[in-house]
Amino acid sequence: MKAKQLLAIVTVVLVAFLTACANIPTSGSLGVSTTAPTQGTDGSLAFSAAGPRDGMSPEEVIEGFYKAGVDTNDDYKTAREYLTTEFAGIWNPSSKATVYDADPAVVENVQEGSYGVSVEVSSTVDDKGIRTTLPEHSSQLLTLQLAQVNGQWRISQAPDGLLIESGNFESLFSPHTLYFYDSTFAYAVPDVRWFANKQGLAATVVSALLNGAAPYLNNAVFSAFPPGTKLAQPSVPIESGEARVDFASSVFAEASDLRRKQMRQQLSLTLTTLGNVSSVTMTVEQRPVDLGPTDPEFKAAQVNASVPNTQIAIADKKLVYFQGNGHTPIGNIPDISAYNPVDPAMSPVGSRYAFLSGDRKKVITVDDAGRVRVAGTGVRLTQPSVDYLGWTWTANHAGGAHVQAVPPNPAVDGEIRDIAAEWLQNAEVTSLRVSRDGARLLVAATIDGVSGIYVAGLIRDSEGVPRGVQNPVKIEIPQHVTRAVWEHDDSIIAWNPATEAPVAPVRVTLASVVEEFSPLLGLTNLSAGAGDRRNIYAENPEGIYVRSGNSWRKLEGKAAGLSYPG
Repeated sequence: MKAKQLLAIVTVVLVAFLTACANIPTSGSLGVSTTAPTQGTDGSLAFSAAGPRDGMSPEEVIEGFYKAGVDTNDDYKTAREYLTTEFAGIWNPSSKATVYDADPAVVENVQEGSYGVSVEVSSTVDDKGIRTTLPEHSSQLLTLQLAQVNGQWRISQAPDGLLIESGNFESLFSPHTLYFYDSTFAYAVPDVRWFANKQGLAATVVSALLNGAAPYLNNAVFSAFPPGTKLAQPSVPIESGEARVDFASSVFAEASDLRRKQMRQQLSLTLTTLGNVSSVTMTVEQRPVDLGPTDPEFKAAQVNASVPNTQIAIADKKLVYFQGNGHTPIGNIPDISAYNPVDPAMSPVGSRYAFLSGDRKKVITVDDAGRVRVAGTGVRLTQPSVDYLGWTWTANHAGGAHVQAVPPNPAVDGEIRDIAAEWLQNAEVTSLRVSRDGARLLVAATIDGVSGIYVAGLIRDSEGVPRGVQNPVKIEIPQHVTRAVWEHDDSIIAWNPATEAPVAPVRVTLASVVEEFSPLLGLTNLSAGAGDRRNIYAENPEGIYVRSGNSWRKLEGKAAGLSYPG
């Protein structure tokens, strides 16, 4: 039986097997690797594992096999020594990594030669490098078959993949950013993956890039490479910082010079994050691909696009610019005090603004000419967010939560419209912010009674018109939070507002790096933006604060609802 078929069968029998384990003797835990890693010249850590010895029991063989998964040398040569010759040739360690916290236990099945490994799983990484964090105390049972070979026990069947102790995971795997394009090819959109630190990493990264974006970004981001593109050879040689990526000629047969430049740029953005790559050359049969002459239509894609340093805010029931330690009124806007304005927003490009009425039942927009109009009405509207194409976003809770967007030119594109996001139908959305690349939504919502922070791809057509919101990925944050803003294109800041209690905001990257800020008493709002010297601002009933180091310094300026463009 092939390993992939076995894995499917294992999935079906897990629940029944776990129930049966109540009466199965436990042979003992696997423990963790005690082998000290060595550090390579590139800073990575390498582990060396022990191979099998004569006379090992089935439990010891299983334990040795999974411990040997830390040793990546020669395509996991040591781990394969615990397998029968036939199975060693088909076992695929790269198909999945299962990361555990508590020590796994080996259990013996009723059937002779059948064993299981019961494991409490914290996360998994699939063959595309997509990491999924599982709910606390999630468990799995891995079923293995053993047979005797020349008097020694060896594993003849087991699920593909590795079993990795959480303390070793970040030594064995590293996050890497793949880059795709927004619908206009003006922005580079990050897609963070996790790959094993082993030989051939560049080829693994490129293959993942060619395979397409993570599910939560499907149809929200675009690749310059046509579907089905693969490397001509399963390697990407790197010499003196130059990575040479070889393709079949068919990849470029119908590609314009512009598209070829976009291909090379996408590869360069992705591979130069590896640290040992400074340039990329695309080749066909080892000959460099002709990119054609300089093309005025080709524009370098913006990465982590900076936002203007000036924020928008409310002061004396007026829209104001806030910068440094003070504010100035925005000219050419009529009196809006009757709306009792709150929660302002402004576009990162041009001079468009939006805000809510004090009862949060109206979203009001201000166009480039200063014309003020009620763009939509609803219930418990969330603070608007304006993307670089001029669309204004909010969540409306009238008849269930739904995402709404106001076109930049209602006379041409119509009035406010619902954007399909079925996963939010029964949610309570507390904040919704569009990314600077316009391809993702950052959503804070309570779903089925559980509060969480989500990132979802924003599906647009080639003209940038929004058509839907993809199913999201949840950002795991080790504390209760109900608000979130983008800081950079790969990091957010989240918090839970409170007017009388200390609030500690937390920064979280898409690679799951968490940093907790110092608390601020009564923190109600926070503003952050990408770019050099873009300070982080916070508000409480006493006024405005700016983050200095890891503390908060109070400012003299008076305003409310501070928000960077976007």
